[in-house]
Amino acid sequence: MIRGAAATASDASAASAARAALEASGSAIDAIVAGFFAAAGAQPDVLLAPSVALAAGVGVGARAFDGRAIQPGRGAPRPRGFVDEQSVPDAARVAVPRSLGMLVLLHGYLGRARLRELVRPGVLAAERAGASARAELLREVGSLGAVALRARDVERALLAVGGAVAGGTLTAEDLAEAVPAEVEASSIAIAAGATALQAPWPVGELARPADAIVACDGWGTIAALAYARTDDGIAVPELEIVLGRDAVPVRRGITRLAPGTPLPAAAPIAILQRSTLAAAIALTGKPRLEVSALGALLHGAALEAALHDVRRQLGAEGALAVLRDDRDARAVHLAPGFAATMETRPADDGSGAGAGR
Repeated sequence: MIRGAAATASDASAASAARAALEASGSAIDAIVAGFFAAAGAQPDVLLAPSVALAAGVGVGARAFDGRAIQPGRGAPRPRGFVDEQSVPDAARVAVPRSLGMLVLLHGYLGRARLRELVRPGVLAAERAGASARAELLREVGSLGAVALRARDVERALLAVGGAVAGGTLTAEDLAEAVPAEVEASSIAIAAGATALQAPWPVGELARPADAIVACDGWGTIAALAYARTDDGIAVPELEIVLGRDAVPVRRGITRLAPGTPLPAAAPIAILQRSTLAAAIALTGKPRLEVSALGALLHGAALEAALHDVRRQLGAEGALAVLRDDRDARAVHLAPGFAATMETRPADDGSGAGAGR
């Protein structure tokens, strides 16, 4: 059994919550889920953001979790379509969120803590931000999971900004059938004896850059999660959240994108494996991660130096990684404009008590 645990994230509140989950004997899955919810409590544009996750290790295999938003319009007649870009209202760009469903599905893979415990940092962060409605929504997620989106008041608030009355195509059927996907991760050889796991679907060129969380635990699991934030979103005042502009508006004379089609989302994350070594890496400010540059991370170079080289080669704003072997677990975060910070924790007894702080 590989021992040692560590976590880090591009968002400070997410990093703190992820480490706390590990310190409470949680798994790497618990850590990235708790980190996401903490970021979602602190910032309005995270909770329903398009999200992608990877997990690998004992009892998990190599899995990719698809929380990308999907094209709306299920159960609704095809609208006439807009004649030009200027005539498209905000509502027509509201997509169907699947982040919550993906997180609940992900938590089912070796999640050790109760979901309501993992949501608690987000609730507290929302309350500190004065966002009581967002805090209440997070509480409902902790109790109900993804079904919280179908609660009458939540559904009404989402349809008010993205439904037919507002000029969009989001429907109650969309929200009821927004099922996430879980598939085998794509495995790519990057160096002698080393492979990289990535999401198997293509990343669109127009996908927004993402923030990320990475973690490993004392039970042999390593995980990464990326979520696409927005600085030009669509507010849902009743819930104190913000939605991205991800849906493709129906245009007159142009074939409609079928409802239920997954929409492009950033996935700048990978899990690297070689013998007893494994690493989860993520880039910020990039929609994708070119794995051909990652071989040095598993071939004896100092983790922070190798990560710095990857960041420079790929032109990323920041980079973060956790590396584990049979002795310890380390985390490095290269933030924009700052030097690397590194945490190392010695191997423990597998209880998770040695998690990075």
